[in-house]
Amino acid sequence: MSKSFQDILIEPIITEKSTALSGFGKYTFKVAKNAKKHQIKKAFEEIFPNRKVQKIQTLKLMGHKRRTKRSFKPPHDLKKAIITTSGERIEYFPELTQ
Repeated sequence: MSKSFQDILIEPIITEKSTALSGFGKYTFKVAKNAKKHQIKKAFEEIFPNRKVQKIQTLKLMGHKRRTKRSFKPPHDLKKAIITTSGERIEYFPELTQ
Protein backbone atom coordinates (compact mmCIF):
# COMPACT_ATOMS: atom_id res chain seq x y z
CA MET A 1 0.00 0.00 0.00
CA SER A 2 1.56 3.27 -1.05
CA LYS A 3 1.00 6.41 0.96
CA SER A 4 0.62 9.92 -0.33
CA PHE A 5 3.26 12.46 0.58
CA GLN A 6 0.86 14.17 3.04
CA ASP A 7 0.67 10.93 5.02
CA ILE A 8 4.46 10.68 5.28
CA LEU A 9 5.48 14.27 6.13
CA ILE A 10 2.92 15.16 8.78
CA GLU A 11 4.03 18.63 9.93
CA PRO A 12 7.15 20.73 10.44
CA ILE A 13 8.54 20.90 13.96
CA ILE A 14 9.12 24.54 14.80
CA THR A 15 11.22 25.00 17.92
CA GLU A 16 14.10 27.24 18.82
CA LYS A 17 16.63 24.55 17.93
CA SER A 18 15.01 23.64 14.60
CA THR A 19 14.77 27.31 13.65
CA ALA A 20 18.51 27.67 14.30
CA LEU A 21 19.21 24.56 12.19
CA SER A 22 17.21 25.99 9.29
CA GLY A 23 19.97 28.57 8.82
CA PHE A 24 22.26 25.67 7.85
CA GLY A 25 19.76 24.10 5.45
CA LYS A 26 18.47 21.50 7.94
CA TYR A 27 14.71 21.18 8.45
CA THR A 28 12.87 19.11 11.04
CA PHE A 29 9.59 17.32 10.27
CA LYS A 30 7.27 15.02 12.15
CA VAL A 31 6.91 11.92 9.97
CA ALA A 32 4.83 8.74 9.98
CA LYS A 33 6.11 6.10 12.40
CA ASN A 34 6.68 3.50 9.69
CA ALA A 35 8.14 5.85 7.03
CA LYS A 36 11.46 4.87 5.48
CA LYS A 37 14.17 7.33 4.45
CA HIS A 38 13.59 6.91 0.72
CA GLN A 39 9.86 7.58 1.23
CA ILE A 40 10.64 10.73 3.25
CA LYS A 41 13.05 11.91 0.53
CA LYS A 42 10.50 11.35 -2.23
CA ALA A 43 7.74 13.14 -0.27
CA PHE A 44 10.01 16.12 0.55
CA GLU A 45 11.14 16.54 -3.07
CA GLU A 46 7.53 16.31 -4.21
CA ILE A 47 6.45 19.10 -1.85
CA PHE A 48 9.54 21.27 -2.45
CA PRO A 49 10.56 20.52 -6.07
CA ASN A 50 13.40 23.09 -6.32
CA ARG A 51 15.34 21.65 -3.36
CA LYS A 52 17.63 18.61 -3.41
CA VAL A 53 17.87 16.32 -0.38
CA GLN A 54 21.46 15.64 0.64
CA LYS A 55 20.97 13.70 3.88
CA ILE A 56 18.17 12.46 6.14
CA GLN A 57 18.51 11.61 9.82
CA THR A 58 15.58 9.93 11.54
CA LEU A 59 14.96 9.33 15.22
CA LYS A 60 12.19 7.83 17.28
CA LEU A 61 11.09 9.58 20.45
CA MET A 62 9.28 7.39 22.94
CA GLY A 63 6.54 9.01 24.96
CA HIS A 64 5.79 8.58 28.65
CA LYS A 65 2.69 7.12 30.27
CA ARG A 66 0.52 9.86 31.74
CA ARG A 67 -1.46 9.40 34.92
CA THR A 68 -5.14 10.36 34.78
CA LYS A 69 -7.75 10.30 37.51
CA ARG A 70 -8.53 6.60 37.18
CA SER A 71 -5.91 5.06 34.92
CA PHE A 72 -2.94 5.73 32.64
CA LYS A 73 -2.96 7.25 29.17
CA PRO A 74 -0.92 5.44 26.55
CA PRO A 75 2.33 7.14 25.47
CA HIS A 76 2.44 9.40 22.42
CA ASP A 77 5.39 8.10 20.43
CA LEU A 78 6.86 10.27 17.68
CA LYS A 79 9.25 9.86 14.76
CA LYS A 80 11.01 12.90 13.37
CA ALA A 81 13.33 13.47 10.47
CA ILE A 82 16.06 16.08 10.10
CA ILE A 83 16.43 16.74 6.38
CA THR A 84 19.58 18.44 5.04
CA THR A 85 18.96 20.20 1.74
CA SER A 86 20.68 22.30 -0.84
CA GLY A 87 18.98 25.17 -2.61
CA GLU A 88 16.95 28.10 -1.39
CA ARG A 89 15.93 28.51 2.23
CA ILE A 90 12.42 27.39 3.21
CA GLU A 91 10.49 30.12 4.98
CA TYR A 92 7.90 28.85 7.44
CA PHE A 93 6.65 32.36 8.25
CA PRO A 94 7.61 34.62 5.33
CA GLU A 95 5.63 37.60 6.67
CA LEU A 96 7.65 37.61 9.93
CA THR A 97 11.13 37.50 8.35
CA GLN A 98 11.74 40.85 6.66
